[in-house]
Amino acid sequence: MKKVPDKFKEELKNFETYLLFERNYSPHTIRAYLKDIAEFLKFMSKNNLNYDQVKRIHIRQFLTGLRERISPVSISRLLSALRTFFKFLIRDEKLDENPFSGVSITRFVKKIPQVLEEHEVEALLLQPDTEKLSGLRDRAILEVLYATGMRVGELVNLKISDVDVWSSTIRVFGKGKKQRFCYLTDSAIEYIERYLEVRKGKSEFLFLNKSGKPISCVSVRKMLKKYINQAAIKKKISPHTIRHSFASILLSRGCDLKSIQELLGHKDISSTQIYTHISPQKLKEIYDQTHPRTQKQSDKVIK
Repeated sequence: MKKVPDKFKEELKNFETYLLFERNYSPHTIRAYLKDIAEFLKFMSKNNLNYDQVKRIHIRQFLTGLRERISPVSISRLLSALRTFFKFLIRDEKLDENPFSGVSITRFVKKIPQVLEEHEVEALLLQPDTEKLSGLRDRAILEVLYATGMRVGELVNLKISDVDVWSSTIRVFGKGKKQRFCYLTDSAIEYIERYLEVRKGKSEFLFLNKSGKPISCVSVRKMLKKYINQAAIKKKISPHTIRHSFASILLSRGCDLKSIQELLGHKDISSTQIYTHISPQKLKEIYDQTHPRTQKQSDKVIK
């Protein structure tokens, strides 16, 4: 985290405690919030501003400097952190009004996330050598990620007791330790069971490394990169890409956004809209099937 001016340290420390114990934010989210807020606190210190002296003109000056360095999406996230921080200051009676209330970055297009097409996912799933213990584990991991759309951080914390093969569900603890249930495909259940039959170690965690300890997020990313290269997929892929692909494929097959929101564990449906994306090929197919002036529709009229 960037160095915070001394006069702001106490409020920022109290805010960190608030996010952790009252809002149940994840450590990753808290770090991101503190980093973004520290950026603005340095700006305040440089301009000799106290909390109650921050005006819209100061915010505009701050944002102007940011636009040259970071993306609109990052600025939007930063503003969200600052709105929450100044709202906290009001709650602690350090401030009467929130200068960030109503401030937003508008008129920018959200970047469509990279996704895998269905045939690419199928190619990826076939890469692990399931004759080996590590290959069985990796195939089970890939199947679970694709079946559920869960985050890699959620996957590495799964326990054997979270899996219910009879109902084809798996319990997931998401951001803020919020619990949800995801569904497993028959293939995901098959490879989980096969892996557990030969797995070594008595750990309660579902997926283990060679030492019998819970597999890490870094190991999952390295494993995925290896199989992406083996499958000759020319895309920049991360475990989160499989989450994007999960949402995209469900949407293209008719699943509504509200249901996808529940499956992904999003608090706000606006977050879900970022993850959903229909491929150009699928969009053209839908267009051909629905527009009255396309060739396919014209053929129906002739018949």
